[in-house]
Formats: sequence, C-alpha cells, structure tokens
Amino acid sequence: MAKPKLADVARVAGVSPTTVSRVLNSRGYLSQETREKVYEAMREINYRPNAIARSLQEQKTHLIGLVFPTVSNPFYGELAYRIESKLADAGYKVILCNSEDHPELEARYLDMLMGNQVDGLVTGAHSDVLALAPHLEAPLVTIDRINGGGYPNIRCDNFTGALQATESLIATGVRRIVHFTSTVSEQNLRQQGYSKAMSAAGLEPEIVELGFRSSDGEHRQTINNFLDSEPTVEAVFASNDGYAAMALQWAYVRGKKVPEDFSVIGFDGTPAVRSLLPQLATVVQPFELMAERTVQLLLAAIDGAGSKRTDSDPSEDSPADHNLPVELYLGQTVKAQSNAE
Repeated sequence: MAKPKLADVARVAGVSPTTVSRVLNSRGYLSQETREKVYEAMREINYRPNAIARSLQEQKTHLIGLVFPTVSNPFYGELAYRIESKLADAGYKVILCNSEDHPELEARYLDMLMGNQVDGLVTGAHSDVLALAPHLEAPLVTIDRINGGGYPNIRCDNFTGALQATESLIATGVRRIVHFTSTVSEQNLRQQGYSKAMSAAGLEPEIVELGFRSSDGEHRQTINNFLDSEPTVEAVFASNDGYAAMALQWAYVRGKKVPEDFSVIGFDGTPAVRSLLPQLATVVQPFELMAERTVQLLLAAIDGAGSKRTDSDPSEDSPADHNLPVELYLGQTVKAQSNAE
C-alpha cells in the first residue's frame, strides 16, 4: 500500500494542498476548525510529514548534538535529561554522544554531527576538540568548561560554592580538612575556593588528586588508603558527590561517628544522589536554570539573535561565562555550628 501523501490529506480534509502545507508549517492565519480538519485527516489516513523535505524547505534539521563525557555520571545525566526535555518542547530532537573524554572519539562525533547537519551543539566534554574547533559550522554552547573557546559557557558558581562549603566546615571547629578532586589545577575553581577558605582561616590546604579518567574502584581505593594513613583528618570537602559518598562509606566501615567524629560535604546535589543519600551535605547546582540558560542561548544563536562566539580571551571573568548561583545544603554529615568547640 502506497504511503499517503499531502494531496491525500487535502482530499480527505476537503481543503487545498496549500492549506495543508500552511497547517504543517504554522504559516499564516487559519481557523481552528480548519486546523482540526487537517489533523483529523492526517490521523485517519496515518499521514506523517516528510522530515527531510521539511528540513530542506526550512533550512533546518531540528537536530541538536549533545556531547558529554558520560551520562552515567549523575551530573551529566541530569543535565542531558533536562536539556533534551527543553529542546523537545521547542521542537528539536537530540543526538546524544558519550565521548568518555577521548579527543579522537570527540573528533569522530563532531564529523558525524556535522554530517547530519545539526542546527546546534552543546558540549560538556573537557578536551578542546569542540570548543576550539576552527570554523565550527553550528552554534555551540559549552557546559562547565575552564576554556569555552569564547562560546557561551554555562556553569554554576564553583568558586563560591567551594568557599562556602569549606567555611561551613571550619565554623564547626574542625581544622584538618582534606579536599578530594579529580584534577589539581590552578584553573580548578572548586580547588581555589577551598584553598582560599583554608588560607583565610590560617589552615594548611590538603588536596588529593584522584584522576579524572581513573575508575570508581581506583578512586575509592585512593580515598580509603589516604584516610587510613591519615587518622587525624577531621573532615572532607569533595569536588563531587561520588567522592563524598566514598569518604562517607569509609567512615561508616571504620566505625567513625558522622558528623561527631568525621564530617563530609560533596558537590553537585543531583536529585538522584540526594534521593539515595538525603543525609549528605552538598553544594547543590541549579540544574533547571543551567538547562534553561543553555537552551535559551543555543536557540537564540540558531535564530541569529545571539552571538555564536566572542573574541575575548576565555577565562573565569570572560563575558562568555554564565556563572549561576548555588545552594549549600548541610544535611546531617556536618556538625551544627552551635556544637563547635
């Protein structure tokens, strides 16, 4: 049986093919009665618009490429879900690419996405393949990058979140606070916030690098080994909730009383982790606002109402950066300040 065509819809609805086309493309004024007749005819004969033909006509594919290290990470998974949902509301479909932070894989994904003529790109990948790609053929918005290449870069206020988390630990009376992070770097804003709070209190920062590409098993082993070898550590500020959960598990297994003997604060505060560990103190990122701002800027650039790229040197003070506010949730893994000695 031949596939129904636009002319068939027009015949069943009792309107002209031009009217059907106007309904499909939302062009011009048409009464609600006419629209309903066309939609009813489409359902009756099981007509589906030709997406390729429409994209050629509109010069848009209504496809967006998302490139993240891995959506198995709660942070990226939460953002991917919210961004995809908002893009769907705007009539866009998403091609999701898990790059595992391998530059070669990201380069192949970029070629594939450009081959599919995506209308825009969103990346949270840490390599420079996308953000610094010359002559990028589609608007780009980056997520939580140190170097966004001058493109709009959406991230939470990492520095302030880390500063407040560390200050809250110091205010309880603890003095030896260790920071677990993936990568030690002068551009690591969470590391900077932690270090500033410690130095301002006259305390020595202690930072343990766990490795971004190391496995969870390796992260857990490094955390356990360090804490076993340093029994005077009183508290941990972790750069993400995964590391915080590992430190918390170490304390429970070793018979430490939390928070009386040992305090822990994480970072991210995804709904998934908070539902599993509601007691965990953490810095909560504004996921809904981050997704909303990402989609807003991307669609503006696609429609020509926003800038694709700035000429400024990307840095923490770059006008391309959008630093969104965080919320400190103290849970039950940090002593109340009134109990500080």
